[in-house]
Amino acid sequence: MRKSLLLFLLFIKALHLFAQTVPLSGKVVDSETLKPLDFVTVQPHKAKVPVFTDEAGNYILKQYQEGDKVSFTLLGYGQVTKTVKELKLQGNISLIRQSFTLQEVVIGPQENPAFKIVRAAARKKEQYLPENQKAMEFETYSLMKGSILESEAKDKKRKFSKRFAPYLDSLMVGSDQNRLASLPIFQSETVKHNYFIKDPKKNKEVLKASKVVGVGIEKEAQIAQLLNAQAEHFSFNQNYVRMFDKDFVSPIASGWANYYDYDLEDSVETATGKVYKLKILPKRPQDLTFSGTMWIADGTFALRRIEVKMNPAVKLNFITDLRITQVWEDGDQTLLPISSKRKFQLSGLPGTEVRLFVESATHYRNLVLNQPKEADFFDNTHVMGDSVLKYKEDFWLAARPESFSPQDLKRVESIAQINKLPEIQSTVKLIRVIVEGHLPLNDKLEWGPIFGTYVFNNIEGHRFQLGARTTEAFHKNWILNGYAGYGTRDKSLKGLMNIRYVADRERWTEWGASYLNDVGPAAMDLNNTRVNSLFYSAFRWGEMNFPYKQERMQLWAEREWVQFFSQRITLRHTKHTPAFYSSPVSEGQFEQFGKFRTTDVIINLQYTPNRKTLIRHWDKIGISNSNAPVIGLEVSLGMDGVLNSDISYQQVALSVEQRIRAGVLGYGRYYFRAEKTFGQVPLPLLQVPVGNETPFFILHGYNLMPFFSFANDQMVSLRYDHHFEGALSLTNRIPLLKKTRARLVAGGAMMMGSLSEKNQSNTMEGDPNFGNFKGLDRDPYAEVNVGLKNLFQLVRVDLVHRLTYKQLDMPAWGVRMSISVNP
Repeated sequence: MRKSLLLFLLFIKALHLFAQTVPLSGKVVDSETLKPLDFVTVQPHKAKVPVFTDEAGNYILKQYQEGDKVSFTLLGYGQVTKTVKELKLQGNISLIRQSFTLQEVVIGPQENPAFKIVRAAARKKEQYLPENQKAMEFETYSLMKGSILESEAKDKKRKFSKRFAPYLDSLMVGSDQNRLASLPIFQSETVKHNYFIKDPKKNKEVLKASKVVGVGIEKEAQIAQLLNAQAEHFSFNQNYVRMFDKDFVSPIASGWANYYDYDLEDSVETATGKVYKLKILPKRPQDLTFSGTMWIADGTFALRRIEVKMNPAVKLNFITDLRITQVWEDGDQTLLPISSKRKFQLSGLPGTEVRLFVESATHYRNLVLNQPKEADFFDNTHVMGDSVLKYKEDFWLAARPESFSPQDLKRVESIAQINKLPEIQSTVKLIRVIVEGHLPLNDKLEWGPIFGTYVFNNIEGHRFQLGARTTEAFHKNWILNGYAGYGTRDKSLKGLMNIRYVADRERWTEWGASYLNDVGPAAMDLNNTRVNSLFYSAFRWGEMNFPYKQERMQLWAEREWVQFFSQRITLRHTKHTPAFYSSPVSEGQFEQFGKFRTTDVIINLQYTPNRKTLIRHWDKIGISNSNAPVIGLEVSLGMDGVLNSDISYQQVALSVEQRIRAGVLGYGRYYFRAEKTFGQVPLPLLQVPVGNETPFFILHGYNLMPFFSFANDQMVSLRYDHHFEGALSLTNRIPLLKKTRARLVAGGAMMMGSLSEKNQSNTMEGDPNFGNFKGLDRDPYAEVNVGLKNLFQLVRVDLVHRLTYKQLDMPAWGVRMSISVNP
């Protein structure tokens, strides 16, 4: 009985020590300016994990002991320590600025004293990168929020629809901390494990858990992958910080002297030594650089804190007011930051006031050094397990560095209520139709492609079509899609049926079968189920060039044996019948435009290193760019006599495309392709360059070449497209253009090829049905273009000039436009 009483008393004492009757909360401000201070470390002495103040200087401390003390520290300010009892009486804290003279800095007679510090930081930064450690692993927790901003909070009912008024909140936005009305539209949480080894240099990301709530979000798994790609780890210890498909120059990049000036403002003493405070000043505000402040530790010359913003003169398309703050722990200032925050606004189309405010915070923890994993552990570099979306609230309560505030909980509830509004549900369906081309009929079936429901052309007349595809609710692995169509002019029924089985989506593995009976332009793959339906249906409108009826059966299997390297093999049998008039040929003469049968084996290999992908129910596509080349190889073998095939031939095609960083000149992309056909083949099996008689600019074709101008059995093509950025762009130097968001683009395309004598046909000579259709001469086809992008934030306009083949039935000069959503 005595022992039981003793245990009971000890239990009561423990409850008393860790009691949390009321969370400690308050606000931390500058003692002179009374400005709120964010990222102040609030550290209970008997706790391992601190909390931090938010942008408004507020903190909430839930884990503490009654008899403990709490320290408030921030670089540049003196430390303040209070007891828990004192904080319960008064939680607000004022911090006093501290600064010291710089007598210890030895400088040359004419050198800026800040340059010596930056030079040392740039020289040592490589050793602080995770990927340069012998072995390193850590965990990140990221919270991302998105809200629509409109007007000042006092006018929220006037600007926003009264229907949304019950869900409105307000946010402090911008350097002037204006309070704006906001409508919450999404919030995501992710927990991710990151692994690095130096020899051989490899990395891996494992998405352990994800939770997404948002207006109109139907497929949480896809949104989780997209948000995970945007919340990736980045470091100012790299020369370039990659954001929004742009390469911002780090303030401590190896070439810092070409981009930045600095002012050494003061230094402060901390428990681990002196820290220098430097002001960051871009030399040219139009460059992709930052302005702000950074703190660098003496001796180690490692970053301790950095607060930067994008200069307004940069004027990224849609992106404004980008701000980043990173803070390193006092005792471990050389590796991972404690936390990293990023904020920016997404502006809408010109003339609209609505903006999307996005804020994200990533917390780093559980750092492990020098415990390398086996090399095969890194074979799959981006992993998203099946249980990622299945964690319950208990898991998230433990995973969050800080518990959600009442405002955060209200935000989640508001999003759930907004999703129930009929106008939101209708808008979501409309956007889905535009993006995916399909509309849900029920949980298991989607109608589409919608854009192909009706078209009109010279062969089919009025074409009507109905199609559908199954969803994940129908079956996780089996995917069925197809359509049936009818033309009023050719009075024939067309159709497609695809059956696919996806066995593994992480290392994409599928096999399938299909049957096609349809009509379309020669050399066009009518069974390409992965092509955008809007793009595909556009080729069926108007005048259809060299149309062939195709009856095709095929089987295929695809496997990603090693991540980023996929292999696909296809067995295909096709009957081609021309749907146009062609002159008769003599007995024994090769029919360039006649009907024929083929039986082919096609092998596709593709290597896409360092590219994050979005895994959908029916496809796996790239969602983030890298500077590594994307390489493709396709080999086709036609087998004469197999299944009554008429032709024996071989084709090889090699393609390479890559993004190239060009420093102060911006960036460029090149697209290279080489093809060769061995053997005598009809028109649909030749390489037909993509011409363009429309007013729209295309990258994977030739903008001043008429449709079906050439056919080749061997061809090499190269296109280069350059995007000028920064102060060296002429648009940042011409006064009238300097005030716009326009950016200069330039490039060109060249193609060399030939059509061997065995594949030429006499039926083309003088036949008005075939115009100038022929092989390329000795001279290459070449065109150049120069233009402006980001006009009205969406439009790109190019002036194009054809340098060769002036005799083509098309002007040598032309203006082309395109729509591009590119920051």
